[in-house]
Amino acid sequence: MSRAVRAPTYDRAVDSALTESAVETARRGTVALARLCERLALPPEKPDVLSNRGSLMLRLPGAGLVARVSTHTGAQRRDPGWWLGTEVAAGRIAHAAGVAVVPPAHDVDPGPHEVDGQWISLWEDLGPQEARATPQESGAALAAWHAALADAGPELPRMTVAHQVITEPLEYAVRHGFITRAEHAALTREHEDALAGTAGLGTEEVLLHGDAHRGNLLRDRSGRWCWSDLEEACRGPVEWDLAVLGSTPTDEIGRTALTAYCEITGRPLPTREDLAPWLRLRSLEGNAWAIGCAVTFPERYAEPAREYVERIVG
Repeated sequence: MSRAVRAPTYDRAVDSALTESAVETARRGTVALARLCERLALPPEKPDVLSNRGSLMLRLPGAGLVARVSTHTGAQRRDPGWWLGTEVAAGRIAHAAGVAVVPPAHDVDPGPHEVDGQWISLWEDLGPQEARATPQESGAALAAWHAALADAGPELPRMTVAHQVITEPLEYAVRHGFITRAEHAALTREHEDALAGTAGLGTEEVLLHGDAHRGNLLRDRSGRWCWSDLEEACRGPVEWDLAVLGSTPTDEIGRTALTAYCEITGRPLPTREDLAPWLRLRSLEGNAWAIGCAVTFPERYAEPAREYVERIVG
């Protein structure tokens, strides 16, 4: 059985803003956000589209807010409101602990809010983003997260990144015919094998970011790098976050970030072999998400998702 260890980037040559699925997603999400603004007595305005991939991210400049509309990711989840609720809870915990994090909305209920079957959370707007964190800055940001939040969030779920984040999109994809039952069975066996590979491993348990790479770091107006995109935050072994940091967006950049993390924390630098079981599970997690997204956003995700399925089945 193929055991790809890297999670996909899915940055294909697709202008996602112009595809039929993306246009419809942006339309529906913008309409839902307008109705939410009316419900919350926020000033009416046309939002700026910041991103339209797994979720639709919309900036409301007049309100100083950014809205996450859980679109393609939300469709594959049994209870998208629960996931956004967990994200808001993690954001509040991190913000209260003094961690550099994008905080949930202060002056209005951050949600999650359900509007016409779509779920929306609201966040403080850090302003336009014109830079990307360096590997050293990424490593330092994760070291600060773990130092402040090692014992935080005991009420949050444990290792959703290795369980529901994988099982729910695969179940969704087989229900909607993107994968066959035989393919689902093969992917389930890969999941069971990958979980078995991490059994008994891991050192200390912390509040994980869950998707700790520089693409989820935003710079605030004071210059701090703040963590965003907390939907996958959960309790679990620190090695999960280290595997993500150390492999994303490339092996070279990730390894530099992981080295910086270990220099700051005094932790021995794990080898690639040390992290291999976690990377295998991470690869399945990222690909399972994309398999789910392929149902509702085939123009962007269907081809690479199909390639992964065929590697595992083959």
